[in-house]
Amino acid sequence: MKVIVTDEISEKGLELLENDPRVQLDVRLGLKTSELHGLIGDYDAIITRSGTQVDAELLGHATNLKMVARAGVGIDNVDVVAASERGIIVVNAPFGNTNSAAEHSMAILLSMCRNVPDANASLKSGQWQRAPFTGYELKHKTMGIIGLGKVGGRVALRSRAFEMDVVVYDPYISEKRAADFGTRLISLDELVSMADVISVHTPLNDETRDLITGEHFSAMKEGVLIVNCARGGIINESAMLAALESGKVAGAAFDVWSEEPPKSDVLKKMIDHPRMVVTPHLGANTFEAQTNVAIDVSREILNLLDGKPVENAVNIAHFDPDLMAQMRPFMDLAALLGDFISQLAPENPGKVVFNYTGKLAAHDCMPITVAGLAALLNRCTDQEINMVNANLVAERRGLIVEQSRSTESNFFSNLITMSLETPQGKRTIAGTLFEGTPKIVKMRDFDTDFTPEEHMLVMHYDDRPGLIGKIGTILGEAKVNIGAMNLGRRIKGGEAMVVLSVDSPVGEETLAKLSEAIGARFVKAVYLKR
Repeated sequence: MKVIVTDEISEKGLELLENDPRVQLDVRLGLKTSELHGLIGDYDAIITRSGTQVDAELLGHATNLKMVARAGVGIDNVDVVAASERGIIVVNAPFGNTNSAAEHSMAILLSMCRNVPDANASLKSGQWQRAPFTGYELKHKTMGIIGLGKVGGRVALRSRAFEMDVVVYDPYISEKRAADFGTRLISLDELVSMADVISVHTPLNDETRDLITGEHFSAMKEGVLIVNCARGGIINESAMLAALESGKVAGAAFDVWSEEPPKSDVLKKMIDHPRMVVTPHLGANTFEAQTNVAIDVSREILNLLDGKPVENAVNIAHFDPDLMAQMRPFMDLAALLGDFISQLAPENPGKVVFNYTGKLAAHDCMPITVAGLAALLNRCTDQEINMVNANLVAERRGLIVEQSRSTESNFFSNLITMSLETPQGKRTIAGTLFEGTPKIVKMRDFDTDFTPEEHMLVMHYDDRPGLIGKIGTILGEAKVNIGAMNLGRRIKGGEAMVVLSVDSPVGEETLAKLSEAIGARFVKAVYLKR
């Protein structure tokens, strides 16, 4: 595997890749865009920080690329949609710099409260002044945290250690999670009106861009303090500057900017403002964090190389790492069912439903659904379909994907059922795991019980005496050996579904002979990749 590193990455963190003989690691810093475009086609993975724009144009040249590894949390510089369309996995390192970012938030907050930058500059210039640098205590102040994620949670704990009252706005967490951090959930309007200090800790996306506007500043307390170590643009910077200039905001501490490096007049005025404490995006800039994020993305590349689950992909549905070993067999089972039914069902499917019953249904089954969907679609298009782009391809083909779950199951401890709706009717297949071995237990409305093999033959016909013998004779003449047979039928002499596992492929001529000899409604050869 060839891996290119285009930004400054901790050498210690890259040792995992350097020590693996299967990996060719090329560190190429300072490349021009045109140079990177000319090189990227040779590489299987790229490791970046924020200095490289992994946009659609670059990805268009990346003909062999399988992974974009962002050594950090933010993926603002990666076009995730364009990568997903090409089946390229995008991973980040969401945990490696969590502590560093939380500590930096507290560092610049305390520096602002105690006028550390100005006092430092004054003393170094030879002056001895104290009165101009009178500061604020945090004790008994109300800290308003927007976003109680990994970093926000740590800031909440540290704020409580300073004996602050902590309130939180986060529409995606439960009240229990807020209580676990010793905080309480309130609305955004309540938070901005009651907080003495406001610190943001959300990603930057369409929902959070300009989350804090001029209207919010108007509702804030006089003399409020603002901290942003998350992403530039979450707080509207023009409104921030106006609030500083009016005196509404007593001080602000920013590490991040909507434009980095800052060039606009608004940003320059903010940076120059005497009540701003500013740093150039240093939240993750500790030796420990840089090593940790490099190690994290290096492990992800090795996981990809080893065929193991990728834990921190931002464009793949995946289980919690603690659940992955338990759930991986079910993902493989869903993929097998998707591959099987795709070879039997009529064309132009409009809807696929994944139903999960049993103990399995107690968990979020979306990763299993995506695994089955990818296998289902892989035979429908020339494009390679995987867990990265399966949902996008389904959406663009007009295929509706639904799933349902029920922990109640009458016959099996766990059961996965796929139902495919087409203009010619509905097709269903269901499977389970028996002592770790996949079993298909239902096809259409026939009960079955067989273990899928590489080469299989599926026949649907009206059951009559002597037909099994005819099938065996025709396959024997074609030198095709039968490994196992499963017969499903509703009543004696009625419709029958026969599934054979065979040791070699069955040719079209033999399929035609079988169809004619038994009066088959259909005869299909199935090939499953093993």
